[in-house]
Amino acid sequence: MRRPIEALQVEVTSRCTRVCRVCPRSGLSNDWQDRTLSPAAWAAILPALPQVAHVHLQGWGEPLLDPALPQRVSDAKRSGCTVGITTNGDLLASAAGWLAKSGIDVVTVSVAGHARHPALRGGSPIEDVLAAVASLAGRGHRRRRVRVQVSFLLTRSNLHELEPVVEAAARAGAAELYVTRLDATTEADLFEESGLDDEAFAAQVREEVRRAAAAARRAGIVFRGPATEARDMLTCDLDPGRFAFVSADGRVGPCVYLLLPVRGALRRAVGPTESIDIAPVVFGTVPGQSLVEILEGPARQAFIAPFLARLASERAFAAALGHEVGAAALDELAAADRRRTDALRDAPMPAACAGCHKARGY
Repeated sequence: MRRPIEALQVEVTSRCTRVCRVCPRSGLSNDWQDRTLSPAAWAAILPALPQVAHVHLQGWGEPLLDPALPQRVSDAKRSGCTVGITTNGDLLASAAGWLAKSGIDVVTVSVAGHARHPALRGGSPIEDVLAAVASLAGRGHRRRRVRVQVSFLLTRSNLHELEPVVEAAARAGAAELYVTRLDATTEADLFEESGLDDEAFAAQVREEVRRAAAAARRAGIVFRGPATEARDMLTCDLDPGRFAFVSADGRVGPCVYLLLPVRGALRRAVGPTESIDIAPVVFGTVPGQSLVEILEGPARQAFIAPFLARLASERAFAAALGHEVGAAALDELAAADRRRTDALRDAPMPAACAGCHKARGY
């Protein structure tokens, strides 16, 4: 039976081993809240896990700093979930042994280039990160299938390093490399570094992605490129109708972008000189409530309602496309298109999604 929540992201800690130039933690350091998910909050999450297909134990911090992480992986696996983490790699070599035995399904290691990686990632030595990838990939191959992935955070200054990182990741034994855009632009300099909405840079990205994809085919590694331009979206990749997020202080909301671990409003740079403030979106808090109650509660249902309406309009339009050709079918198709247009107009994404690069298709 399909589980109603496709993915639950749980921020086990907002602490980190680095302060990276490309992370919101850098620009928001004065307001950043270092926390680790409490045992009571985790206990309130556990009853909901049988409704969840995948649990990702990471948010805005480094999950391998959480001493309870092995137990959380075990708990989620016993609930029938697949489980993953994303790590910066600093602690991966020392954790590789227990990770390979833990039953964890996916370990994603995030990098930001090769020569540029230390400058963008707070001095992190890329050679050590890739050595840790190789260690875990080798252990996983002998014991069980731990899927080791590398995530490449693409920026203006590291684009030219994509192809060599693909080759290095393949040599380290990673199964896949995928490219993400710098979309958490809390500061103007991060927006500039992202290259978003720059047509000339987008053309460069397409060419470098083509070269990297060819290198991946030669090396035998799965490769997924990034979006290169904004698109009209029915929902974002973190569709709140299917996904949910729990922050390290127990707040439950739609996604990591709407629950940064900071005091007050969330700053979002939407252009080189323009930024907006967004209020955090909180459906409820564990352990004050159970996660089951929160996911089924009115705050979440109200937030996801426009997303459900947008998707329903598209499904109705797709169904109309399946009619046999003829005058009546063409009339029905035109009517379905009008209904879809009206539904999208009447069910805009929530105000909290304004300016979010994920909602724009990046």
